[in-house]
Order: sequence, then C-alpha cells, then structure tokens
Amino acid sequence: MSAAPGDHALAARLADETGRLLLDLLNDPDGPQGWALEMAGDRQAHEFLVGELGRHRPADAVLSEEGRDDRRRLDADRVWILDPLDGSSDFGVSGSWSVHVALCDRGEPAAAAVAVPAWDTTFATDPAPVPTMCRVGRRRVVVARSRGYTDGRRLAERLDAEVVAMGSAGVKAMAVVRGEVDAYVHTGGLYEWDTCAPAGVALAAGLHVSCVDGAPLRFNNARPHTPGLVISRPDFADELLEALSPVSRRPRG
Repeated sequence: MSAAPGDHALAARLADETGRLLLDLLNDPDGPQGWALEMAGDRQAHEFLVGELGRHRPADAVLSEEGRDDRRRLDADRVWILDPLDGSSDFGVSGSWSVHVALCDRGEPAAAAVAVPAWDTTFATDPAPVPTMCRVGRRRVVVARSRGYTDGRRLAERLDAEVVAMGSAGVKAMAVVRGEVDAYVHTGGLYEWDTCAPAGVALAAGLHVSCVDGAPLRFNNARPHTPGLVISRPDFADELLEALSPVSRRPRG
C-alpha cells in the first residue's frame, strides 16, 4: 500500500467533517424528516465529499455509493471509494451509522477513515488506532441484522460464541477495533464502499481482514462487489475461518 503525503490526513478530515455535517442535519429542527432525512443525508454527504476531493485530489478517480460509476476508474491507480452515509436506515433512528472514506491504490486500501459520530470518534489509518486485545471469556461476534439467522446462528453453534447484531459495516468493524467484539463476519455479498474504508482502518490497526475463505480483499473491480468479509482479532482468525470454511466452499450463485 502507498499513499501520497497528506492522503491519510485528508481521508480523516473528510470523514470527520462529513460526520459533523450529518449531525447538523439531524439536529436541524426545520430539517427533513423520515425518508426525506435519509435521502438528504445521502445527497449532502456525497456532494460534500466529491466536491472536496475535486478540489484537493482532482486527478484521482472516485467511486461513491451515491454517484454514477465512472468506468474510467478501472484504468486509474488511485481511486477514492466512498460511502457517504453507511447504515442510512439507522440515520435519525439510532447511532449505528458511519461515514467511509478510503483511497484505493492499485487494488489495496492505502489511506482510510471511518467516522462514527455517535461515538464522537473518527478512526483513521494514520495515526492508526491501537486495538483492544485483552478481552477474556466467551467470544463475541457481530453480524448484520439481516444475517442474524444465517451467519449468527451458524457461528453461535460452531464457536459457542455470543452473537450480536447491529447496522452499518463501519460501526461493526470499528467495534472490533474498540474491543467490544472479537470479530465481524458477513458471509453474503457487500459493496466495495461498504468494506474498503473499514478494511483499511482495521488492517492499519493490525487486525485480520479477509474474505470468508481467507483470501485478501481487492478493490476497484469492474463489479464493485466484495464476496463476504471477516475482520477479526488475529488470535481468533484461524478458529473463525475454520468455522466458516463450509460456507466459503458453498457454490456461488
């Protein structure tokens, strides 16, 4: 991985400022409500991030969940992968939402940041967070709410793990960094904007990051799709991947 001077700081600043912009929107008594609030958050966060990158990194390509996919990114070495509001269905409902900003350099995350405004924290690749590695007792694994029956039940049975569910890939990944859980597992498909920034921050923190079969993640693919995600404490990774191995061998449809 390589990043130009200032890339780490830029990623962190943009994620942090986008989070504050979204908090201002939430706290505006005259602002939109309900579904309109989610749509406004997605739009305003996207426009802010793309505008700032256009000013500060005009030569770089951008892939955003809320933007049109410009296929010229496939010929670019440097691509910013953005999720302006991850966990948007929780926006205005709970604090389980985040902002993802990542620079991908030749397929690998080079600089990244995940802002979790509910925790008043922005996690970045430089300085990298120091993960909490001192949890004892029964393993805790976080999964998506939509995968509680599949991923959650399987892991609870095979690892005798306590399984918790929450929204936002970024929040789940940063819960591993904070030591609240031992791992985050998602055996279904995700998009690169869901995974790139959380993966970059987790890697910088020294955590295990891979697909569910243990293969490394690659980004800026023609189809911006990630076939599953595992973020784990290093001392738990082998046991976790072994428990997931029948899933990883399942034919993909």
